[in-house]
Amino acid sequence: MLNIPDKEEISIHELGSWKIKEGSWLFSKESFIDYVLSLIKELNPELQNIYTYSQKVVNGVRIGEGGTGTVYKENKTIPHGLFPEKVDGDSVNLFYKLDEVYYLVKTNIFSDGTITLSRLEDPVQLSVEEFEGLAMQGMITTVVPLNARVHIYGLGSFTVDECFYSISLTDKLLQIKDVFRELRGELSTLDICREAHQDYLDNPTADNKEKLRISYEAVPSHHRRYVGDMDVKDTQVRMILYGKQEVEGWSHYQVAQAMGEQLPTINIPDSND
Repeated sequence: MLNIPDKEEISIHELGSWKIKEGSWLFSKESFIDYVLSLIKELNPELQNIYTYSQKVVNGVRIGEGGTGTVYKENKTIPHGLFPEKVDGDSVNLFYKLDEVYYLVKTNIFSDGTITLSRLEDPVQLSVEEFEGLAMQGMITTVVPLNARVHIYGLGSFTVDECFYSISLTDKLLQIKDVFRELRGELSTLDICREAHQDYLDNPTADNKEKLRISYEAVPSHHRRYVGDMDVKDTQVRMILYGKQEVEGWSHYQVAQAMGEQLPTINIPDSND
């Protein structure tokens, strides 16, 4: 998201994609890297212990894994305590509307039931009830009107010229509820659906099919593709629930069809009823 030319697309992870105009950016790609490096050197002049890199072997193939950041906050029970409690969390992207400007915020969700909107000059601390109230007021949203201004703290701003797609707010709120479940050690809607899928494959009855339908449709729409593996995604589930013609939406099927090759198939069990 650095120095994007006007009339080009900006894609924001699990939020949406827009064509921009009137962009105003603080950095180029090169200058931003230099800026980040200068901050790291200020905090860690020797650049020690800042990289995490590991490898694993999967089916005989060596795969490198880069370290990823974690979301947490410190809960100090004693004002000047040396060992504050670490409260685990996770985050999603959303827009925070304030004075007709849409701020791209990092919505940090914590296991103690609180939410912090960061990527702002002054982060906003919220309870779940307060957050839901902002969503009802339209201050928390996934939709940015055409010609509205979007501000990304520390990077720049742009005006929306066209929306290619955006995840619905309903789905993002369902995703946040899933995050809370996982932070409490509970099964997410995706986990529940995977179990229901396997139950149907093991015992394809009408009752198990209905349980699969309920659990599948409870998963946030943008996460349903993760029910299956990386190749099949949710195609097999959709074929079970909505008919064998759903295979036509499978990317492998569409590629084979476009190239005039033999069409791939996905097997689904016959009902026991």
